[in-house]
Order: sequence, then C-alpha cells, then structure tokens
Amino acid sequence: MAADAPRPRVLMLTSTLPRWAGDAEPGFVLDLARELNTSFDIELIAPHAPGAARAERMQGVPITRFRYWWPHWQSVAYQGGMVWRIRENPLRLAQLPFFFGSLVWVTVQRLRRKPQIDLIHAHWLIPQGLAALVARRLASRPVPVLCTSHGGDLFGLRGSLLTRLKRAILQRCEGISVVSHAMASKVTEIAPGVVPEVIPMGTDLQHRFVPAADPAARLPSHLVFVGRLVPKKGLEHLLDALNQLRQAGVTFSVEIAGHGPLAGTLAEKTRTLGLDDRVHFAGPVSHDSLANHYQRAAIAVFPFVEAADGDQEGFGLVMVEAMGCGCTVIASDLPAVRDVIRNGETGVLVLPCDSKALSAAIRDALEHSQKTSAMAERGRAYALERFDWSVTRRKFGALYRSLI
Repeated sequence: MAADAPRPRVLMLTSTLPRWAGDAEPGFVLDLARELNTSFDIELIAPHAPGAARAERMQGVPITRFRYWWPHWQSVAYQGGMVWRIRENPLRLAQLPFFFGSLVWVTVQRLRRKPQIDLIHAHWLIPQGLAALVARRLASRPVPVLCTSHGGDLFGLRGSLLTRLKRAILQRCEGISVVSHAMASKVTEIAPGVVPEVIPMGTDLQHRFVPAADPAARLPSHLVFVGRLVPKKGLEHLLDALNQLRQAGVTFSVEIAGHGPLAGTLAEKTRTLGLDDRVHFAGPVSHDSLANHYQRAAIAVFPFVEAADGDQEGFGLVMVEAMGCGCTVIASDLPAVRDVIRNGETGVLVLPCDSKALSAAIRDALEHSQKTSAMAERGRAYALERFDWSVTRRKFGALYRSLI
C-alpha cells in the first residue's frame, strides 16, 4: 500500500462493549478494535444503554450507540447478555424487533456515508451477522462481511429455524472466524463446506496480565473465579467442591468476581453450605483492575459446563488472563478449553459437573505448590506464545486484507 493511500476502513458491529470508562462489561471487542486501529480505521456500532454516551471515543476508537427503545427502558442488552435478559423478563422480547431494526438502520446510514466502509466485521451471527447482511443489501453497497462467532450464538440458540438461519448467515458471509477449534467443527456441522478461520481473542500478556512485581502478593491458599454468573460457568459445582474441602479441613479462601442473573442464587447456596467466611462475591470488576484479582490468587478455577440450552464456552479468555498473571488454572474438560489447557502441562482439566474431581484437583494443587508453580510458569509461556494481542492482531490483520 502506498504511503499516502488511505487506510482501509472497517465497521464493527457488537452487542458487548463497555458502556463507559471503568464499566465491568467485557471489553474484548473494544480491545480488538484498539489493536487493529493501528493499521485500519475502525468504527464501532453498539446498542445504547441508560447512562451511556450516544457517540464517543474509547481507547481511540469512535463508537456510535443506537437507541432501540425509550432510552431509560432499554434493557435487552448487557448485564449477562441478550438471552439472559429476555429470560429474566420475557416482556423484553417486545424490544427485539426494534433492536434489530435500529441496528440495521444505523448500519445502512453509515454504509451510505463517506468515507466509504471497506469491510463489516460483525461479532456474533445473530443478530449482528444477520443485520450486516441485511444492511448491505438495503444500502446497495457490495461491502464484504466478516462474522466472528464467540460461542453462545453457535452452541446455543437451538431449534430447526434458528439452525437454518445460522446456516444461511454462515454461507452468505465472505469470511467467518471462530475463537476455538471446537467451534470450527460446529460451524462445519451446521454449514458443510464453510471453513472458518480460528483466531482466539487476545489479551495483553506483556504489560497488563502479568505476575505481580512482588511475589509476596500471591496468597498460597487463595482461589479466584472471574466471569459472568450464568449456568454455563458451572459455579454451583465449584461451591459443592469447596464444601467438600471445608468438611475435609482444608484451608482456603475464594473470590468470585463477576455479575449476572445467578448472583442471588449462588450467594444463597454459599450461605446454606456455611461457606460465608471463605467465599467472597466481589461483584462486577472493571477490566482495568482484573489483573489485581488474578495476581493475589495461587489458583484460578473455571468449572465450565454445557448449559441446558446447549450454550458453552467458545474459548474462555479468562483462563488466558489468569495464566498470564501466573495462576495455576483448573478448568472443566470441554472441547474449547483444550485450546488453552493441556492437562498436566499448562493447567489441570477435570470432568464437567464432577464436584468430587474438582475438589480433589484443588486440594492437590494446594498441597503441592511447587509442582503447580512450575505448571503455572509453563502456562504463562504457552499463553504468551499463542494468545497475546500481537498474535491476534497479526492474524486478524491478514484476514481483513484478504477480504478487502
């Protein structure tokens, strides 16, 4: 590309984004936009939320947030995700057509304006992938569409109608990417002939998610979980495992960092099991402060499961963040998790939903700290080689250029 040639312009569509500075909503899409903004001109479109700006720049990336309902009653996005927001209150279903229509309309408007958009990058098949395809047709702009699935949209949203819709989206996008090899197999199962790129979401393993400067900051019997409090995280099994450890006289403390619809249920179970003095619910934690929580813990536990609706982890970036900070990681043996954890080498895998196996793995890690410390060191090296932003940025940059 000539030195004075304009940089390609990419329009990202997402429903997951920090609503304001310091927000606890996941920031991986914004982080990706920031990283790619060094070589491309990235713009973001996301749903509005009460208290959020309609238009602003975050980390140097321009963001447009579309309204889809009366401003103070917009409630179908954020805080656990769209599926869970609707399950909490089925009346929110009424907002969905307006959400989709508003997303399509603001995308059409942007496609018709200059400077010209060279690529649409939609995060999630439904609704963003579908909205991108509809918008470019309405705008009469032959813009290539790249759609990235992050897991819930692919593994969940079951049923013949939704499966046919996902197949149609997968077949009509010029590019498809997924965040794990397990998801690539699922894409091919739904849409034979579609071969997606496997590009995990990255994170900053060189400056942010690193071990604490003072090794004494790590508490040898302290555990941490980070994530949304939803069924696929499997936290009820973690509490059962912790109860077994308590009954066996094992010393430990646990911090659960995150928020979601199961917060009340999990807190009540903690009280019922008599774990109040050992388990602390930290609530929502901003992305900027996450590293502090990992750096204090010797062990990070992620007891993921496949939820009743089929939803499961697409990748598990929290495991990578924990590994970057030097934690020993114990996680459930699910297909996507195997991209991150090599059992006995970079972490420990246990059977999903098996609280006894989880309890035994935690106890073994607590009692053999020298062995698990060596494992944590190997885990950090493995994560740095494969999941640092430098790797993700290079792979997405190459994919963008191949599509534009």
